[in-house]
Amino acid sequence: MKYWWQDIPWRYIQTNLRQIDMLDMDAETYVAELKKFDAKITMINTSGILASYPTKLKYHPQSPYLKADSVRDMIEACHREGIRVIARTDFSKIRREVYEQHPEWAYRTVDGEIVDYNGDVHACINGGFQREYMLEILRETLTELPVDGIYFNMAGYQTRDYSGVYHGICHCENCKRMFRERYGMELPKKEDMADPAYRRYLEFKKETEAEHGRRVCEMIRAIRPDILIHRDTYTIDSAYMREEDSTALDRGLPHWQYIGSEQSKAVRVSYPGYRQSNCDVDFIDFPIRLVSVSPAQHALRLVQGFANGGSPDYYLIGRLDNAEDKSAQKRVQELFQFHKKNEKLLDGVVPCSKVALICPESHNGHTTPEYRGWYRALTEGHFPFDVIYASRMEAVGLARYTTMILPDDRYMSDSRAALIEDFVARGGTLIATGETGMYDEHYERRTVPALPCLGIRRTLQVRDDARGSYFKISSDDPMPGFAADEKLIALDGTYLYQEYEDAVERHLSFIPPSHFGPPERCYYTQVTDLPGYTAKGTAIYVPWYAGEFYYRQGYSNSFKFMNGILERYASARRVKGDFSPMIEVAVMITPDIKTELLSLVNSSGHFGNSFFEPIPTDVTCNMAIPKPPVRVYSMVTGEDLAYEFDGSRITITVPQVGLFESVVIDY
Repeated sequence: MKYWWQDIPWRYIQTNLRQIDMLDMDAETYVAELKKFDAKITMINTSGILASYPTKLKYHPQSPYLKADSVRDMIEACHREGIRVIARTDFSKIRREVYEQHPEWAYRTVDGEIVDYNGDVHACINGGFQREYMLEILRETLTELPVDGIYFNMAGYQTRDYSGVYHGICHCENCKRMFRERYGMELPKKEDMADPAYRRYLEFKKETEAEHGRRVCEMIRAIRPDILIHRDTYTIDSAYMREEDSTALDRGLPHWQYIGSEQSKAVRVSYPGYRQSNCDVDFIDFPIRLVSVSPAQHALRLVQGFANGGSPDYYLIGRLDNAEDKSAQKRVQELFQFHKKNEKLLDGVVPCSKVALICPESHNGHTTPEYRGWYRALTEGHFPFDVIYASRMEAVGLARYTTMILPDDRYMSDSRAALIEDFVARGGTLIATGETGMYDEHYERRTVPALPCLGIRRTLQVRDDARGSYFKISSDDPMPGFAADEKLIALDGTYLYQEYEDAVERHLSFIPPSHFGPPERCYYTQVTDLPGYTAKGTAIYVPWYAGEFYYRQGYSNSFKFMNGILERYASARRVKGDFSPMIEVAVMITPDIKTELLSLVNSSGHFGNSFFEPIPTDVTCNMAIPKPPVRVYSMVTGEDLAYEFDGSRITITVPQVGLFESVVIDY
């Protein structure tokens, strides 16, 4: 079956409408605002906590603000202009009056309390509202409104309210009963990886979320087989994944400056065939939803998406026409219009990198600092690379790659380990760090590591107090990137004492924690034969967390260590040249291999915790290409660019890179 979303240009606007926005809604004005962005898709609130249309369902309270043009009027006006409409739904909460009639639908704290946030009560995914009544609401939504797609907000297990207050694991009777039936255990009282019940609870969440998602998607397909469903991995192999590029007041710093790139890379590679919607969130955080982040920050997120095959997507609270802070709208419009001008190229390319960075599973739902540090090292070292979610490695496969990085990828099944072992056996270069493969997919520690290729017999000790330690560089075993007078590499935090096979090469020498005060005693007295990294054939192992240290602190000493590992073992596909680490590179290609894009994103405007306009710079770079080019030109200016080709690599001169440039190489 051919689906509507597979061929259209993807430019998406989410207007997260407030109740009051419907008091004076004018459908034609709404559409006129979308057209300023050349939008092809929009999202409109329809159902869940409240109905934004006349509903006949008892437990689906209707908004009292539906006074002007209706949601149906808006959808029909969009359709007249060729704009598709996604229905926004949210079943994570119920109104207080619904809860009072069905208290068994609510989430409960360990003490049996509900979470009532401004009259909205948290609902549990295992309660009757989400498991049963949600399906009735969806049925009505899809039969009453001619929407083209559906989006589920805040799906799954929610443990925090909109103020960020953590309320803990749900202890409603449904969760208690289901967990006891499946595992013969009582629910854990807190999130603690040392607790076997919590480790089983992580599996319970994955199982029940997947069961719920499948049930919902199958029901929707039975009613509307033509509809686009957010994150439908159950019924078709072509849907869409939408990830938000956002900030938050209490989120740990630094801001993740590569958020637009990362999320585009991960979805495009981990879910081939799916549309990637790179959602640029307008506002600062939930408590400050009516003020925009810097226009430069919006711009950086959007072009990072362009560079890595993502599609532009902009999300704000309220309507476009009545927003009280429109400081970002002109900048976003310009970039949406740039996408329209170049949509055939930007929408028509696919990932082609030979280096894969694996994004490990994290039990708290966030990417890890070790992963982010290696992401930075690859980006700032100008290595084009893909991102693959660890859970999707077996579905995607590794045949295309020559190098793979596993940054503390702890939780690994035997089947995934076998895939990695085969990759190494075929000559692939593996770089693994920390406790990679030390646990199984059930979060249980292994007695023998999952990856024999690393040459680790067993872990002797995980030392978490290694602050004040170093690695010494030997003149007989220099480290790429370090000068002769740079003899030490710093670490902070954890070092793993491993028992290695005899055949394993050991590089660098571990200096255990030494005195650092007073100054008179600031020296070390012991240099061990414990390594800073090892090599067994093409399998490289780093028994500490250089990535975490670099992500957290950003010192060149850490960067040079990781860059040195990459240069020694994965340099072939690097984009070379004397240009700033603040210029991000990405390489994409058309499926027929007739056009390749070398994109350059200038993030020099990211300074401290702020985002300013970038400093324009010239770039001369050199990269491997598959065959002689016919033409090389600038996507931004349309002008031909000077280049030299030596039979395997091309050197290109770009006179000026402002925010973004994509060098188009036609074959």
